[in-house]
Amino acid sequence: MIALFTIIYVLGIWLFYIKMRIKPTPTNVAIAASIGFLTVGLITVLWQFSSPVSRNLVVNRYTVQIVPQVKGPIEKIYAEPNEPLKKGKDKLFEIQKTPYQFTVNQFRASLEAAQQTVEQLSASVTVADAAIQIAIANEAAAEAQYQSAKDAENSLAGTIGAVQLEQYKQELLASNSSIDEAKASKLSAIAALAAAKSTVESTRANLDNAEFNLEQCTVYAPADGFVTNWQVREGSMAVSFPFAPMGTFIDTTEANVVATYGQNVVKNVKAGDQAEVVFKSRPGEVFAAKVVAVIQASGDGQFTTSGQLIDASTIHSSGQFAVKLKLDDESATTAMAMGTTGMATIYTGSGRPFHVISKVTVRIQAWMYYLLPF
Repeated sequence: MIALFTIIYVLGIWLFYIKMRIKPTPTNVAIAASIGFLTVGLITVLWQFSSPVSRNLVVNRYTVQIVPQVKGPIEKIYAEPNEPLKKGKDKLFEIQKTPYQFTVNQFRASLEAAQQTVEQLSASVTVADAAIQIAIANEAAAEAQYQSAKDAENSLAGTIGAVQLEQYKQELLASNSSIDEAKASKLSAIAALAAAKSTVESTRANLDNAEFNLEQCTVYAPADGFVTNWQVREGSMAVSFPFAPMGTFIDTTEANVVATYGQNVVKNVKAGDQAEVVFKSRPGEVFAAKVVAVIQASGDGQFTTSGQLIDASTIHSSGQFAVKLKLDDESATTAMAMGTTGMATIYTGSGRPFHVISKVTVRIQAWMYYLLPF
């Protein structure tokens, strides 16, 4: 559109000064120049707000810092740098398992001993129940004997005798005490059984943790992707600290296309708007896309909490917002290398006649990537 206006403008100047033979004067020359300048400026402004163009585009991916959950010397390295790996199937490296296997064996033995203790105490509770029943039966027999002797003595004095009757009475009291003793033994056995069951659960939890640590000695790929910046060597010490990663894992399951625009020109941009993207690594190709979201946040506006006041001279902003785009051809996105750059234009719902400028600009840029290796 700017080129079309330029042609019309030059043709008008030619007609005005050449064909109509109007003598150039400072006034009409200034008016003609002002018309051209203002018109081009207006077209440019309307163009940028209706279909903004960004040359700051990048393809980014998520990365995972490889940090094992257990520590120990590395015995075997399986992964090669920059070679594709499958999530949960391909191994990265293996940490020495011996000390973790010892711990597993120890807790397995402790668990077996604790389970046997539970079985023994369960039997003790059963024995205590039987002892209670025996004591109850003895009490019933002693009470019957005492009551019979007492009735006989009441019917005919001297039949049993006071001494014998007192003996029967003491045997009855002793049987009552035996019941209390048997019940107390049962309560003690139940308490010991509960403690033993608790020990079993605690030991089982320790065994599960030990087995988990043993499994973590083999580190697998956390996602589909590849390892880069591979720092490990066989024999080196792996530690479970985030500030000492073994390497960086690039997740290739998802790639994001993000472009930055001036905060003023994204006022008309909405999710779902059509867009076109060109990549430096794919010269001559134009990819259709859609706006996913305008990220209404910028790192320039983030302040870190500290004990010092913010210095006014350090407050600055590039005045840019990031816009996340999604290519219609998702396979093309996943094929893009991390860090791929390019250009993107968004076609908003306003100023549709000006969209043609961006369409031409994008296609020119796509072919210029053949000529500009930098």
